[in-house]
Amino acid sequence: MKSKILILLVILLITASTICYADESSSGQYTTVVDESGTPVYMTGWKMRAGDEVLTENNRRYEVVRVEGNTAHAKFIGEINLSLYDQENTGIIARLQALLQPAIARAEGNGKVAVYHTHSDESYVPTDGKESILGAGGIYKVGNAFMSSLEKKGVTVIHSEAKHDPHDDMAYERSRRTALNLIKKEQPDAVFDIHRDAVPPQVYKTSLNGEDVSKIQLVVGKYGPTGKQIEDYALQIKAASDKQHPGLVKGVFFAKGGDYNQDLHPRSMLLEVGAHTNDRESAEKGIALFADVVPAILGKSSAPTGPNAAGTTGAAGNTGLGSAAGGASGATKAMGWMLGLLVAGIAAFLFLSTGSFKEAGAKLKNFASTEFTNFLGPKAKKRRDTQPDSSQSEKEGDNK
Repeated sequence: MKSKILILLVILLITASTICYADESSSGQYTTVVDESGTPVYMTGWKMRAGDEVLTENNRRYEVVRVEGNTAHAKFIGEINLSLYDQENTGIIARLQALLQPAIARAEGNGKVAVYHTHSDESYVPTDGKESILGAGGIYKVGNAFMSSLEKKGVTVIHSEAKHDPHDDMAYERSRRTALNLIKKEQPDAVFDIHRDAVPPQVYKTSLNGEDVSKIQLVVGKYGPTGKQIEDYALQIKAASDKQHPGLVKGVFFAKGGDYNQDLHPRSMLLEVGAHTNDRESAEKGIALFADVVPAILGKSSAPTGPNAAGTTGAAGNTGLGSAAGGASGATKAMGWMLGLLVAGIAAFLFLSTGSFKEAGAKLKNFASTEFTNFLGPKAKKRRDTQPDSSQSEKEGDNK
């Protein structure tokens, strides 16, 4: 019996490893997504399958229904209202989270980000001379630019330069060990796996703040139990980015058959920064702008670094509870995690039972105004009924 169970587990593991990743196309091969009229609406180096979805730069969502060669035919699902994912405007749930934020923040720490590169060979032809440099890709310098920009905002960054060559889908299995080590050792607030895409240069090329920069694509693996959570996280990122730097995020690719190690952390995201046809400097400028978004999506305030940073919030200079200097007590951490899990559980239950943040907020509001009041009503009445009459008490006192 035990041997049969073992064989079944092996089969399941083998099966999972064959379906949990969508393929990234080789250079010169990319997918064009067209709508029902045949008009191109999206382009990426990822190979697509029926069931994959994309969110365009202008927040129109499409689902791939069939693939013919390098063309993915998609149906229009609808326009996504990203204001529902704006962390500054998510109604009663956000207010409840804000109420508990001090305890949760003390438990989480001061804002720490982990960065690594599954495809460590990826490079930028105009700058690096070739599209692939084993173990020393130009993508590392893009990661360094991201780290430098975040550190200026007071965010602590751990940038892993671990190598995961060769460039194949099994690289995600090799980089999984890197991600696990980063998460266990550093306990980051967010994890970013930084790549570059493989499409013509105009797909990512744009001008922001008077400079030529490369856009960024978010990639979400919808395979596995955390797919919906990561999807919502990606929409939160795009909402924040659209507010600070409109046009920086070119869109989101939702891979039905991928997970990309995003099951390891609730704030894990794969970023495509430009393409191999863009110059690396523009990619570095693009990721530097994206760094402006990170404190907002982490719920942290940006803080300057240096000797004059004392007393500020963020990763540097915070000498309050939960900082490296002050340290959070075990009881504080436990309470923070308990409150955090409670909020997450309530939010998740309401979202799953209603299907949208808007309806979840309405349901919670109804509970607070009706159900909770009804619950307290009988208790208050019972206390009034059992409270002794003051005149009767005075009479009993006189008899004593």
